[in-house]
Amino acid sequence: MPRPETGRWEIVALRWGLIVGISYWALTQLGSATRVLIIKFGDAVSAGIDPTLVIIVDNMGMFGAALTVANAVAYSGAVALLVMRMSAALPVYAAALVFDLTGWVIYSTHSLYDFWSDSSNQIEDWVANGLLLVGLIGLIILRQAGALPKRLVISR
Repeated sequence: MPRPETGRWEIVALRWGLIVGISYWALTQLGSATRVLIIKFGDAVSAGIDPTLVIIVDNMGMFGAALTVANAVAYSGAVALLVMRMSAALPVYAAALVFDLTGWVIYSTHSLYDFWSDSSNQIEDWVANGLLLVGLIGLIILRQAGALPKRLVISR
């Protein structure tokens, strides 16, 4: 029995919904990466960055800082690839998600994290993380529906 095809408008809506959602998150992460880079290599006091965040970032080391920058770049790259309908959007997004969640674990395990004025409560953290996983599922659905090529490299 042939399986019913998903309507084209549903795929288009899913793709553009993912583009908007991931773009929002990419901009949020670019802001975080900028603050981390200012703390690590600039003058955080002059930039008006929360002193508690400065302590957290100073203590997380270069690995955590690199993860913060890497996830921002990867989310931005995933958006660009998704706009261009390239299959690499899925693995790039998956890498961004791994970088992001690993960095979040590093941030949130610091004893001062709960006192940082911009830290959200646990429910908001888990909702954001859940939505990131929904984004991953959405990209997988796009790939399975044929909206993204199944191969990263097309051989001739």
